Amino acid sequence: MQFSQYDRETNMADSGSGKHPETPARDGATAPRQAGIDIAKLKLLAECFPIGKELRYSPDPQLAVFFDTIIVAYRVNDHYIYSRNAIKSDGSGNPAAVLIEADETELPVGKIHRLDLLVPDTSDMEGTLDYDRRALLGRAQQFLKGNLITLMANAVAKAVATLTTHVAEAVTLAEGPYTNSKMILLSPDLDDFSVADHLHNSRGKTSVPIDLHFKKGEPPYPCVLSDFSEAAVGLRADQRTMPPLEKEDAVTLVINLGEAAKTYTIKGRVVRRSEDSCVIHLEELFKGHEFAKFTLMDSLALKTGLLNYGN
Repeated sequence: MQFSQYDRETNMADSGSGKHPETPARDGATAPRQAGIDIAKLKLLAECFPIGKELRYSPDPQLAVFFDTIIVAYRVNDHYIYSRNAIKSDGSGNPAAVLIEADETELPVGKIHRLDLLVPDTSDMEGTLDYDRRALLGRAQQFLKGNLITLMANAVAKAVATLTTHVAEAVTLAEGPYTNSKMILLSPDLDDFSVADHLHNSRGKTSVPIDLHFKKGEPPYPCVLSDFSEAAVGLRADQRTMPPLEKEDAVTLVINLGEAAKTYTIKGRVVRRSEDSCVIHLEELFKGHEFAKFTLMDSLALKTGLLNYGN
């Protein structure tokens, strides 16, 4: 990502002072200013988006483009915090203070007036997108100041947390464990925080045998598609345990709904796995001669086929 001389000078000044000027976002909005930190919201943030958390983010307001990232630090006021253990809790489990490692002092939560999330600069991932998805991002780069970035992470076994943030600034750290690494500071909108079931919306039940391909050169694994939503399906093992899948593993599903219906070949990623079941996020559908983004129309067509399977 290229920066102007003005951007570099502003970033250097801001990283030393802790000041974050409001900047127009891509859609004309401005990044939210934080006026004190609500303890309950800070607790939710620390639980769902802790330091060291691997997650996905979307720079696209339509949530059609996703990349992987990780939260490497918080910036509390003008101090960088690299360990989740730096957040100290009271007897009730609520955040009470933040340990400032530089001088080994504790900053009470009531004195926090600014909190940002530090993530790697993953601008180069834009080059992995197909033409249509790059077009969704437009000419502007994803980490321009003020741009909207939506974070998504598993919160509990059956839920996903979604958090709206805005790009505060791009920084290159001069010290600490990430010295000379290009990073992005995201300012979270703690009023726009949600936790919901992966398959809660428009969830349907079915029982359709499918083939799960999870390792190149290995035979497909027979499963049963048991429930589904717009962008995810739940699978259960067919008389055996699920194969040794890990979160974010790439898999391919082959769903044959009968001779009169279409066979769906869909690429996806593992959201969660238990001994006898797993949830797969659907990403690409084989169309014609190549894989393409799994669209809303694809979801509706698949739903119709699943709901009418066996009829």
